[in-house]
Amino acid sequence: MDVVDPLLDPLKRIIGLLKGGRRFLLMTHEDPDADGLGSMIAFGKSLTDLGKEVVLLIQKPINPPLALLKGTERMRTPWKPGKVSESEKDFDIVVALDCAEKERLGVCVSAWSGGGVTINIDHHETNTFFGQYNLVDANSSSTGELVYRLIRAGDFPMDPEIAENLFTAIQSDTGSFRYTNTTSTTMRISADLMEYGVNPWDVSQRILNGYGPVRLKLLSMALDRVEFHNKGRIGMMVVSRGMFTESGARDSDTEGFVDYPRYVEGVELAVMITEKSENTHKFSIRSNARVNVADLASRFGGGGHARAAGFTGNGSLGTLKKDFLFEAGRLLNETPR
Repeated sequence: MDVVDPLLDPLKRIIGLLKGGRRFLLMTHEDPDADGLGSMIAFGKSLTDLGKEVVLLIQKPINPPLALLKGTERMRTPWKPGKVSESEKDFDIVVALDCAEKERLGVCVSAWSGGGVTINIDHHETNTFFGQYNLVDANSSSTGELVYRLIRAGDFPMDPEIAENLFTAIQSDTGSFRYTNTTSTTMRISADLMEYGVNPWDVSQRILNGYGPVRLKLLSMALDRVEFHNKGRIGMMVVSRGMFTESGARDSDTEGFVDYPRYVEGVELAVMITEKSENTHKFSIRSNARVNVADLASRFGGGGHARAAGFTGNGSLGTLKKDFLFEAGRLLNETPR
């Protein structure tokens, strides 16, 4: 019996809209990662090469190493109110990429006047389907994989720059093809992208691992504060604003830190708590196998994937930790070993 691809209909509808549109506004989530940025830049260039007018909007300037993605120079930050600019143009189509809910677009929503068709392209299982048209598939490894499918199905332009950005998106969100979201489809897509000259080692060293020595100093400080709870089943790391000041590192330098507690034998749930301001903390959560952390994050208003999720909490660190450990412990105890 033939299996019907559930994405065929949304792909066809969205391709028709894209071909008919002229002016496009593309956005991704706040604090963007390689998947969000790589997908947006790649999709934007493909549309531009198709003869479309495209604006790529981000919350704030991107720091290295993600600033080394090819095409970042085409990205813009939100316009100032009252200034005559691109924001006063009527966009035919607004596309949100790698964003599970509209609120995560942050200040970029101010450029979203409400006009035009809205398209939501994402792979988070907690996606709220906020677009008028939604290309959402939690079984895809990344948003980059979905953008690849859209480009191929629509016979849109593909070139070495587009291919490298899509490959970077996929490589990043699969943990360099180590995570359980890596499928045979993921590998076939990546192989096709490599035909355009993509070098996985170069991408890894230049974009995914291209950090300065301050990152190492911050990591050393963070590892000194790793805690273990629930009989060693929860590994917790806290990164304070003071640690950023002392090390000279940026928020982006913490990418991948949450994996270190995850590597410890017996840890089933790893969490990194990053202090954003005095009473605001970001929780990044990872699961080794048994626990659905998207479910856990949703209990605090967040979301994500079964193995990688997060949320932002308001309140004192002590209270937030206590509440989180209670819910995490409850979920662990409900999950068979």
